[in-house]
Amino acid sequence: MKRLLAWLHRAEDVLLALALAGLLLLALVQIVLRVGFDEGLSWAEPVSRAGVLWLAMLGALGAARQQRHIAVDAIPRLLPDGAWRAVHVLTQFAAAAVCVWAAWLGWGLLQSEREFPLAFVPGVESWVPMLILPAGFGLLALRFVISSFAPRPEDEPAP
Repeated sequence: MKRLLAWLHRAEDVLLALALAGLLLLALVQIVLRVGFDEGLSWAEPVSRAGVLWLAMLGALGAARQQRHIAVDAIPRLLPDGAWRAVHVLTQFAAAAVCVWAAWLGWGLLQSEREFPLAFVPGVESWVPMLILPAGFGLLALRFVISSFAPRPEDEPAP
């Protein structure tokens, strides 16, 4: 199981790096085409916008995996282990519930877009890049539930 999770984490990191590299390359090509040739790629703008959304969701998944997401942790650091565990489980399940709600809303938005699709880029309908909303928030919810079972991290000294 650990090998499978390690492989999954590496695949997630590679996907995040490829998304970032792809967005940077697309922006660079767009700049060169506009400045050097007074041209541009008609599909670059919507792909860039969708790419930023995908990058944000993949980054959030990576941050949640490493428990490096934004959190208020000043008070929990002061709690004894039993109280810390209760607060940790409660907050992780609350975060998971918010993500489930966001996934539900994303699914509804996706379904609305499927009813009256527009062209995102030639050959791709507008709902396709929106798949990241229900999938990403659903995976984030799963990450928060899994992290509710994580042991208490060692308190690191402030830099």
